[in-house]
Amino acid sequence: MSRMLLRAALVSASALAGLTAAPAFAQEKAGDNVVGELIVTAQKREEQAQDVPIALTAISGDQLERQGVVGFQDLSTRIPSLRFGAGVTGGENVITIRGVGSQNTTSGGDSPVAYNLDGVYLARTTSVDPEFFDVDRIEVLRGPQGTLYGRNSVGGSVNVITRKPTNETAGHADALVGNYDARIFRAWFNTPIFEDGDRYGAIRLSAVKAEHDGYQKNLFTGPGATHDADGQDFWMIRGQVYVEPFEGFDARLIASISKNGDPVATKTRWELAPARYVGAQPYLSDPRKVRKNSPETFDQENVYASLTMNWDVGVATLTSVTGYAEGDWAQSNDPDASELTLATNPYWTLDQFQWSQEVRLASNPSDSPFSWIVGAFLFKEKVGQTFQFTDTGRNSASPFTDTFVFTNGGIYKTTSRAVFGQADFDLGKAGMGAPLTLTVGLRYTKDTKKGFDFLNYQLPLLALAFPNSKTFDRSWDEVTGKVGLTWQVGDDVIVYGAYARGYLSGGGLVGNFPGIYQPETVRAFEGGLKSTLYDGRLLFNVAGYRQKIRDMQVFVQDITGSRIDNAGRAHVNGIEVEAIAAPVAGLRINAAVTATKAEYDEYLTVNNRFAAAAPGCNATTRICDFSGNRLVQTPEYTVNLGVQYALDLAGGSLTPRVDVFRSGDLYFLSANGPNERQKAYTLVDLSVRYAAADERWTLEGFVRNAGNKDIVSNDGLQSNTLGNGLGFDNYAYYPPRTFGVRLGVNF
Repeated sequence: MSRMLLRAALVSASALAGLTAAPAFAQEKAGDNVVGELIVTAQKREEQAQDVPIALTAISGDQLERQGVVGFQDLSTRIPSLRFGAGVTGGENVITIRGVGSQNTTSGGDSPVAYNLDGVYLARTTSVDPEFFDVDRIEVLRGPQGTLYGRNSVGGSVNVITRKPTNETAGHADALVGNYDARIFRAWFNTPIFEDGDRYGAIRLSAVKAEHDGYQKNLFTGPGATHDADGQDFWMIRGQVYVEPFEGFDARLIASISKNGDPVATKTRWELAPARYVGAQPYLSDPRKVRKNSPETFDQENVYASLTMNWDVGVATLTSVTGYAEGDWAQSNDPDASELTLATNPYWTLDQFQWSQEVRLASNPSDSPFSWIVGAFLFKEKVGQTFQFTDTGRNSASPFTDTFVFTNGGIYKTTSRAVFGQADFDLGKAGMGAPLTLTVGLRYTKDTKKGFDFLNYQLPLLALAFPNSKTFDRSWDEVTGKVGLTWQVGDDVIVYGAYARGYLSGGGLVGNFPGIYQPETVRAFEGGLKSTLYDGRLLFNVAGYRQKIRDMQVFVQDITGSRIDNAGRAHVNGIEVEAIAAPVAGLRINAAVTATKAEYDEYLTVNNRFAAAAPGCNATTRICDFSGNRLVQTPEYTVNLGVQYALDLAGGSLTPRVDVFRSGDLYFLSANGPNERQKAYTLVDLSVRYAAADERWTLEGFVRNAGNKDIVSNDGLQSNTLGNGLGFDNYAYYPPRTFGVRLGVNF
């Protein structure tokens, strides 16, 4: 990392420490107001978050509510090095941690950031719920997690853990109304079904219904126009059963179904060269306004079920996690994003089914210097996809040859098998006099992908067709793992260092010949400090890392089509600083600073956009050397700061809160062109919450994105034919200013 970034991070760390370690800490009595620690399962066993020697941020469900974290978009402004972007064509999502992410959201692709719901790995990013509700906590593990999480966790892992049933009868309901005609209704109910001493059984039901109008306004009112882009039409129902039938055994069954509608809004940059387009389509400078005449629709359904069983067999606990998920979505898109019918995308469908089984045996806490965990994992997935793109040829000098219909699709079947183990050896417990713990982990994975795909390219005006299809059966196997050393400096301070290796499976891009690409590997070196200071009133953590990436899977959405490049080498260096403080009763401060340098070291590719003018590109061959370019979706710095203060009032408490997020500029495409960049920006969220003294009811008012900033979430290129050889950008945006009130009742 450059000296400038390192210096900025260290100065910020010192400032955070100085801010939160004020003398007032020593003047308060211990226990009056503490930050509190979460119990997490980041290493597949229950531990306090501050005792886990990895870069981990955990946020409780209560804090998610207080910080206004509704979904991943909000979460990415609260977690260091995490970025979330909407797809530029529909319901897919792009998750990036520490510079590692991918926009290959097709049926043959995998996200390099693992997403786990209650311990079950979900392969498709379309499985991400837009509403976090009745959640116990979210754990975000940064850096490759190749031992305990395995394949497709080279960037890290996001673990969502819902609240499990408890042995008391209780419930909650709330309702929100806001601008854009927002209406959100949520409720949960919990009741025991039996109790026998410390053992019990219970059920829990949770439900959400969320709606709001589109954030984008379509000014075209003719036939075919739709007016709900970036709107919301979502509902979810989740049911759980938890039982402890006998001592040392428990089981938890979870099932849910959800539906989501309304398409992602995209904005095409017509102003790049309007004179070259048929009809001289006018450009609307407001990013929230368009004139689209082709239907844009989206309809998604997800079904999920899991069964987790734990059996304490004495020296160890045997755990079985069985997961099942299926989902489908269908969408249509106006690719020319205008009132001219230059092109249509009448359908893009995806159907997915997955099943997984993990079995683990983990040692129970004891005085032994050894603790260990071993396990095996089996995963099967089947994904089908169809896609069609039609170009009318109206925007070409040669319409008879350039009019075409592009149809592709296929079925991808994945099988992944793995065995793994991790052991910790505590030298202090072994009588060696050193408060050091050595960690060693290893995992072997074998992935197989097989199936078929097809591409049918037609020139209907010339009565020509060029069909193509292929079958494939490819396998990859990898050994990943971890070696780490943890120094217990004091009761509440640890210093750690680790080397870890992660692996992203190879795959295929539907309808591309050849479309198979190779695995991506990441080697990471990380060192950090975790501390809980001033009688629990300050949590202060620092992590520094260097990641070396080989064969990085770069999704290229070119103006002549899409493909996956295996970029030779890349690196990411960074530092992350986090602090949570409770200096006086009622006041809570959370802050985080990151500084990142993420660049390609070796990357030769073909660039069909502005190749003659782009640095490092050959105008004749269009071969470009992007070495030194920045990795996509990765700002050089971020800062987030949240402050809340609870005021005791007669009959309750009033808690105002402000959250500020600052991000450096970032690029969406590897060429790092001027149109592919989001400049540095600041987001401000405000809220105020009143809670009755007995917490029976609450009332909250909020404003998100108070400055009404138009921030690009993602960027893709449109077809060569639409741009008549030029190519132009297709943007998706984060939400504009939203505000509302929420009334909640507990019973």
